[in-house]
Amino acid sequence: MQRKKLRDLRNGSGLALVAALVVYSSGVAHAAPAASTQTSDFTIGAETETSGTAITDPLAMGPPAIPEAINEGRAWKVHKTEWDENDEAGYAAFVQAIGWSNCTSLSSCLKSAANPYRHTDTRSFSGDCADMAYTLRAYYAWKNALPFSYQSAMRTADGSGEDIRYSSNGNIVAGRRNAIGPRPVDAPGFIGRMPGEVSTAMFRTHPETGGGRAFDDFYPVKINRDAVRPGDIAYDIFGHVGLVYDILEDGRVLIIASHPDLSVTRTVFGRNFLRAQPALGAGLKAWRPIKLVGATKSNDGSYIGGRIRAAKNEDLPNYSTEQFLGTHPSPNGDWRLGEFKYDGLLVDYYDYVRLSLAAPRYQFNPVTELRDGLEALCGAIRDRKYAVDAARSAKIHLKSHPARLPPNIYGTYGTWEEYSTPSRDARLKVAFIELRRRVERLVNDYRNGVSRVAYDGDDLAGDLIDVFETERAQCVFSYWRTDGSRVGLDLAHVMYRLWDLSFDPYHCPERRWGAMGAELATCSDDQTKTAWYNAQRFLRFQAERTYNIRMDFTLDELKPPALASPRQGGLGVDAPADANILAYLNSLESADGEKPPLLMAKGQTGELLTKAAGDQFNEPRFPEWHYKILNKWTAPKTISAAE
Repeated sequence: MQRKKLRDLRNGSGLALVAALVVYSSGVAHAAPAASTQTSDFTIGAETETSGTAITDPLAMGPPAIPEAINEGRAWKVHKTEWDENDEAGYAAFVQAIGWSNCTSLSSCLKSAANPYRHTDTRSFSGDCADMAYTLRAYYAWKNALPFSYQSAMRTADGSGEDIRYSSNGNIVAGRRNAIGPRPVDAPGFIGRMPGEVSTAMFRTHPETGGGRAFDDFYPVKINRDAVRPGDIAYDIFGHVGLVYDILEDGRVLIIASHPDLSVTRTVFGRNFLRAQPALGAGLKAWRPIKLVGATKSNDGSYIGGRIRAAKNEDLPNYSTEQFLGTHPSPNGDWRLGEFKYDGLLVDYYDYVRLSLAAPRYQFNPVTELRDGLEALCGAIRDRKYAVDAARSAKIHLKSHPARLPPNIYGTYGTWEEYSTPSRDARLKVAFIELRRRVERLVNDYRNGVSRVAYDGDDLAGDLIDVFETERAQCVFSYWRTDGSRVGLDLAHVMYRLWDLSFDPYHCPERRWGAMGAELATCSDDQTKTAWYNAQRFLRFQAERTYNIRMDFTLDELKPPALASPRQGGLGVDAPADANILAYLNSLESADGEKPPLLMAKGQTGELLTKAAGDQFNEPRFPEWHYKILNKWTAPKTISAAE
């Protein structure tokens, strides 16, 4: 198909068709991005050069893979006793289309053009990360008259009284709810009930848990391009879960996830999904196949009654524990000592995932990797901006600071859970740290002649610096200070301020963005809040999220970690890790990196922006791979915040 034809399809009458198109590359499904969409912050459409997934002609692949709805009413009639490969492919295409869309909440995702079933019902569904994972699967099953079951209750595997979301030894299934009965289930009521019953605790299970009455909803998959597919689950043991919505040619796994504030974000699978002991069930999982047995077929072809049975691990061709034990497990059974080898080379787990999921003979380019990583970071900064803006809009920063921190700042309930950003900030820190380390590894591999790394220029250091400056200049945003004035920042500012960004929603917007000096002058924080900010600096230095540590200390009880143990109030770490990407790049040319000016505006250095008309500020973009597939289909077009 010619690019002009594709663009025509992406405008007007071709929207539904293009949103549903699914094409295949190297055996992995790829959905075409939704048509040109404008929101208050972004406009997408036009041509550009990009890197990422190579695709084939979509029309050559036949009709859309997302089937038409069978159930259009409230009744969840079941017409098939089990999901087949076509059903799973349709679900993969369904999740993929939502992932490639620009929707920003579960509710808006299901109301967007990415959902071909949006006209068949008016019910709105919302929820956080676990809710989204279960809701999308249940919603698709309802519309396609398929059986569905979910674990509705969990308990700790060791019988402890720990929070099951962060249990030390994982969980086991304690209850289950099935979408079957003597009459069709009321689907909106059934799905609407799930958010009150599911949480990330549902994913915290041992990989060897199999079928039977108390079966797991999920099972760990092999890390290859046949097993990992859109619709799979990516579980982070620190209380987060997302859905795989694509696997790119370079092996990146794209993840879509909802959050406690109900916002939906996109990211890439990596060290933000920590590899951990098998009992905690971290990593990539697929939905366990289920089958309806003993049901009665009614006159309209639907099934009534029956029981749900699940496939056992040994019957699943893509079941594997390699994510936990390695490709070469330790002889003594210690998961931490398991090794990952690719083509005979010893690599770490995350490199193994990338290499295994990349197209055959794919070579990694340090310049491309840096560009893609910076674009992903820009997307994360954009998401953080929305979270901080939500706290400002709710005026949380004007309320008195609580006398104590929550029992754990990373996993709690209420105002702190909804408006704080410690987990989001930790993932951002890990992303900066890992990108710096990955670029360094690739540069070293290139210089050492490693075959899987390629660069075709003659000035690697210069090209890397140019990419950083280009992405920095494109990743520009502004925030509102307490007095209503505006300050402009870019990606480099966030990098330099990374360890000063406050995760505490009770702090002023200036401190949420790490302001100092004149920029901080308008902050409304009193002496108590300032003291809280200073006392939390060691927690800000910590990139690792720790859920098993008590944190509900008063201001007076917080101490530097060098002077006290965590139990005594010494929370956090003494010093942050190296996340300064630009300093490393400059070191390649034996030059010192220079920080950008503290305040970046359209005028002179140090000028603060106001609400005056004419200020043109681009908000942070979605990562380029979020709305671009090779073939030059689309390019980003940003609009000013004033628009």
